[in-house]
Amino acid sequence: MMAEIFAVIAPIFVLAGLGFIWAKRRLPFPTDSIGLLATNIGTPCLVIATLIKADISRDDLGLMALATLLALSSFLLLGAAALYLLKLPMRSFLPSLGFPNTGNAGLSLCLFAFGAPGLALGLVFFAITSFGNFAVGQSIYAGRGNWREVARSPVVYAVPLAALGNIFQVELPLFLMRSLETAGSIAIPLMMLTLGVSLANLRVTELRVALLLTALRLGFGLTVGVALAWAFGLTGVARGVLIIQCAMPVAVMNAIFAARYNRDPAAVAGLVVVSTLISFATLPLLLLLALE
Repeated sequence: MMAEIFAVIAPIFVLAGLGFIWAKRRLPFPTDSIGLLATNIGTPCLVIATLIKADISRDDLGLMALATLLALSSFLLLGAAALYLLKLPMRSFLPSLGFPNTGNAGLSLCLFAFGAPGLALGLVFFAITSFGNFAVGQSIYAGRGNWREVARSPVVYAVPLAALGNIFQVELPLFLMRSLETAGSIAIPLMMLTLGVSLANLRVTELRVALLLTALRLGFGLTVGVALAWAFGLTGVARGVLIIQCAMPVAVMNAIFAARYNRDPAAVAGLVVVSTLISFATLPLLLLLALE
């Protein structure tokens, strides 16, 4: 079991570590451009190429979508209650507790732990979380909605198209399928490299708050993930993917939004770093639970 867990974790550490070293050596890495490549080209192609041919039942896809919506709602409600009790600013920290890093870290784990079926279900969770963070999370930071930016995200359209293609068993022409697979193959490596670069460039401030909120993010995630998996009767790959995605650290996008709208950007950036480092340290325990 430990060898299997190490095989899952190793690629994540290697790719994120390479990104970290690259940034520390001050080599050029245009994060914005590479991020756009990964999110606007790689990820939509990966979604379509993976979901449209995934050997997953409609029930599993539907349950994962519903479980994701319930999980995110639970994170926001629990996070709001905790921040109220702790007297910490909602607009600065609620999105960090509500929206985990289901892309850079979560998709990689789902793929390496469960293969193509895990990646397909992980993409459902990731797509809904990304939509929620752009629509709800960004609105919390800004104090207003920004639906125009949400509408410009290709992932918003890729998921329903791919899901419909899977349901109706659409078979794409070979040249198109291979093109999508090739373009989609860049997404996860670029995400992991970008995560490493981002961690190298972020700074930890207000360590006490970061540690406290990290414990809440990971604790809420694991508890809600296990509870929903039990409530929906999920087993095997679906159960493991739900637990992994729920228990991921704070999404890097939250640091970007916090800086854009000036909502304690240094503290949020520190929270991203601390939660990611601690989650990496606890990955073996998380995988033991997810692979049961």
